[in-house]
Amino acid sequence: MSTNGRNTSEILEALAAKATGRVALGDLVASLGERAFGLLMLIFALPNAVGLGTIPGLSTVFGVPQIIFALQMIAGLEKPWLPQFLMQKSISAEDFQSIVTKAGPHLERIEKRLRPRLPALTSPIAERVLGVIFLILATIVALPIPLGNWPPAIAMTVIALGLVERDGVLVLVGTLIGIVALVVALAVVGAGVAAIWIAFTWLLRGGT
Repeated sequence: MSTNGRNTSEILEALAAKATGRVALGDLVASLGERAFGLLMLIFALPNAVGLGTIPGLSTVFGVPQIIFALQMIAGLEKPWLPQFLMQKSISAEDFQSIVTKAGPHLERIEKRLRPRLPALTSPIAERVLGVIFLILATIVALPIPLGNWPPAIAMTVIALGLVERDGVLVLVGTLIGIVALVVALAVVGAGVAAIWIAFTWLLRGGT
């Protein structure tokens, strides 16, 4: 199901075409404020999903709003909201256009295969449950985990696209990707903690 007769990729292309100077997060929320949370979660997941999370601070700039949106989904709010200090955060129009350009072809290929399926997975009740999943994945994205923001961003992109297009099958696929992303993130963190502990005990023994 498209939004107002337009596919998700077409909506993003229209936003990118109008972007000039810098694009504030508040402008994105304002332009999509009456739409479902799914579309905003998709837009805020895309920078990390297309590999731009390596830009210093970008993963946090987009990850923190996702945490806030996820909490609002869990609470059952109908309209997204961000605090003023986050509304003023921005990226350059060139970066935003680059995100849309990189994601566009992939979204278009996926959209050709989408259709309303498994409505229970895109219902208002399901959106609250998915808010919990978004909260976990968005927290991982916002944390400084080496190479840890890409898999959860992919998962959130897939889930969000499924919500927008009312395709429960895609929501299910995205949830499975999210589980894998969580396992990977926990493995990375576990390996890091283990390495620190080994180094600490080695130092306690006097480096022998």
